[in-house]
Amino acid sequence: MDKIIQFPRWAEVLESAELPVKDRESFKVTIRWYLSWCRQKGIGCSFNSAKEFIDYTVQEKGPKDWVLERWREGIRWFFREAKAQREGKPGVATGFSGTESTEGEDLSEKVAVVARYASHNDTEAERMEAGSEDEHVILSEMRRRGMALKTERSYLRHYRDFMRRRGLKRGREMCAEELKAYLDYLAMDREVASSTQKQALNALVMIAEKVFKVKLGDIGDFVKSKKRVKIPVVMSKEETRRFFAALEGKFLLMAKLQYAAGLRVSELLRLRVQDIDLERNQVIVRQGKGGKDRVAPLSEKLVVELNTHLEKTRKYFEEDLKNADLAGVYLPAALAKRHKNAGKDWRWQWLWPSREISKDPRSGLRRRHHILPGVYQTAVTRAGKEAGLNKRITSHALRHSFATHLLEDGVDIRTVQDLLGHKNIETTQVYLHVVQKPGVGVRSPLDSL
Repeated sequence: MDKIIQFPRWAEVLESAELPVKDRESFKVTIRWYLSWCRQKGIGCSFNSAKEFIDYTVQEKGPKDWVLERWREGIRWFFREAKAQREGKPGVATGFSGTESTEGEDLSEKVAVVARYASHNDTEAERMEAGSEDEHVILSEMRRRGMALKTERSYLRHYRDFMRRRGLKRGREMCAEELKAYLDYLAMDREVASSTQKQALNALVMIAEKVFKVKLGDIGDFVKSKKRVKIPVVMSKEETRRFFAALEGKFLLMAKLQYAAGLRVSELLRLRVQDIDLERNQVIVRQGKGGKDRVAPLSEKLVVELNTHLEKTRKYFEEDLKNADLAGVYLPAALAKRHKNAGKDWRWQWLWPSREISKDPRSGLRRRHHILPGVYQTAVTRAGKEAGLNKRITSHALRHSFATHLLEDGVDIRTVQDLLGHKNIETTQVYLHVVQKPGVGVRSPLDSL
């Protein structure tokens, strides 16, 4: 039987623990979140529930590896200290007990004690419960509007941060003054990029007006974040060769395809089998940024490797067809309704399927999804370090390098704009700053001394 753990004095123990202040604050947030999650699920704290909670955070939040590890550290501390408390002073008085330690005690009362300590006080617990109800309504509205899962998570993240920073309990308390104060805070205190501030503004206005029917009116003259023009990180052709040499297997093929076609990482991961045209050497990018489709070039050097990869991928597909418990691959809602069996059609399978079966965060169905962005990003970053490059290499550096190398080879900027899927030519012009010979063959004056 999975042992139910109680540790109501965890906050007191954590406060006196010999840990850096930053760690104590991080652990406190994670443990409160975990205990609140247990309360909402109606389950006790146990090793199994902790594992389920971590799985939930991965599916719902899609955290980076270092963030997920911080959450795990907080949970590990909770269980480690709970065990130490039990072994030091057994019984309920110590703040820890197992279901086997005290005969005749009502387990439901124990779980209720843990729930009360999830947020330390009734006011905070009520705030979290109300917030959970509001978030459910927000999520329902966003899904009714057909927003992408990434957009859902982004909007909820901005909403949670806004409510926490402004000390509000319910979404209907949102108003123009509070929103203006929050936007000022983002610009002046956190110094976020203008794109981040705009995204927060769009998210909060949509939630206030469309979900809670709050009439914001004129938000006022809030402080605008400075728009900074960033020079993209670009690898030279020699550095690109060294980078590829540091990769192997599936990740090498993924990186080569991203560089060859100039894809965003989301576009790369969402490719389906039918999006690769090996006869015409083309990649069909569907529903790219702004919901636009486009055609990207496919290198002839990758045709044989992709054919081999498709043969391996087909084995996953055939195994999944034999498993009656698995739903077909995820499809857009409209397509899934129109073609109910398309999810089990080879043409619609992910080009980069995950090795693991996962639960769909929306429907709850078990199916095979594509590789998670963090897994690929980690492999790319590690390869950049192993190649000895003195630049911070991310997957987007491959897209930047694609554009820059085309310009250096004499391709006109309008063509590059179309290949990248940029709406405005100004976005593409940033690559003119990093080509090997800026301007029209301008040489540095030092060369002529």
